[in-house]
Amino acid sequence: MKVHPFVVMGVLFIALGIAALVHPRLNMPSKKKEMEIGGERTIIETTRIIQLPKAFAMLLLVGGGTFIFLSTRKV
Repeated sequence: MKVHPFVVMGVLFIALGIAALVHPRLNMPSKKKEMEIGGERTIIETTRIIQLPKAFAMLLLVGGGTFIFLSTRKV
């Protein structure tokens, strides 16, 4: 049984949309800096928090459903 590439993309988009709805905040490491102060070495890491809007998650869900629908159509 062959799986159409649109089905794979649709399932992936739907999974990403559900993940974006469940956990809308992403923590991404931004900078890592090493400093030496008074003989002691310290590491400073900063993170960037990205808030995904619900509209983006819904767009992923609709897009995934569209990909799956298009895979069922005969050309």
